[in-house]
Amino acid sequence: MPGTEPVAVSVVIPTLNRHKALERALGCILAQRLPPETGAEIVVVDNSPDGNARTLIERLAEGAPMPVRYVSVPQPGIATARNAGVAAARGEWIAFIDDDETGGPHWLAALLAVARRGGYDAVFGPVSALADDDREIGAFAAYFARGVTAEDGGDVTHRAAYLGTNNSLFAASVCAIPGGPFEERLNSIGGEDSLFLQRLVHEGRRFGWAAAAEVTEWVPPRRLDWAYVRRRRFLSGQIRTFVHEMASPRRRLEVARWMLVGVAQTIISGVLSLLLKPINPPAARHHGIAACGGLGKVFWMTRFRGSLYGSGLVS
Repeated sequence: MPGTEPVAVSVVIPTLNRHKALERALGCILAQRLPPETGAEIVVVDNSPDGNARTLIERLAEGAPMPVRYVSVPQPGIATARNAGVAAARGEWIAFIDDDETGGPHWLAALLAVARRGGYDAVFGPVSALADDDREIGAFAAYFARGVTAEDGGDVTHRAAYLGTNNSLFAASVCAIPGGPFEERLNSIGGEDSLFLQRLVHEGRRFGWAAAAEVTEWVPPRRLDWAYVRRRRFLSGQIRTFVHEMASPRRRLEVARWMLVGVAQTIISGVLSLLLKPINPPAARHHGIAACGGLGKVFWMTRFRGSLYGSGLVS
């Protein structure tokens, strides 16, 4: 029967009201070149209240080289959407890619190869950035890319704080957690993936790096705004700290360590930003953004948190 064939990997794509980007992302997944006998499926999780991506998914699923399944999750929230994708996935491995990302034809094979060769529980790859709608991304590129470099197949467990689910592959067994692996209290804020990764590190899981599994994030023009970048960096700083407060058991020493890092970063980068502003505005801007990240590490408490997902500013 169709849909009952063995599945090696399920690709989960959460989406919310981005049909053009979603169609582009699905095109890249459907073009993947996988090793023989490696079955794959795509699970699209539509987080819109009215299920508006269904027609697009049904159209693209016709004649597709792998099963494309549609899951409607009308209650908004990035963690809820990811959990629904995990619950629906039938693969031995679960890959995540965002609906505004694309990868080359060997993206998925590269992730799988490193996972199997290195015996890793999860694998991550590079993320570069380009502007959507034929715009120039310029200096914004660095702020939407994944700032991690490592040898292909190398162990990056120690870089867990700088990794995320966009462009990732997990063993399905490590995602088999009652209620789902992603904390739904973080639905609108983000950081649900960082919290999950910290949990895996605490359990002794290992993360690998697939240098050949690069994806491109297509940044919409509305995000090419320095105020948005500063806000995003502030929230990223908050996540560095509060995931340790939310961990079980709580890791208060790690909270204190990241807060101290944030104080130093705020002071040093803030001073450099002021000093460089008259003579080197781009460098001053860079240090100002870094200072925002430092402030986030210090002011990580709930009352200072904004929103990047759902009804807030979509990330």
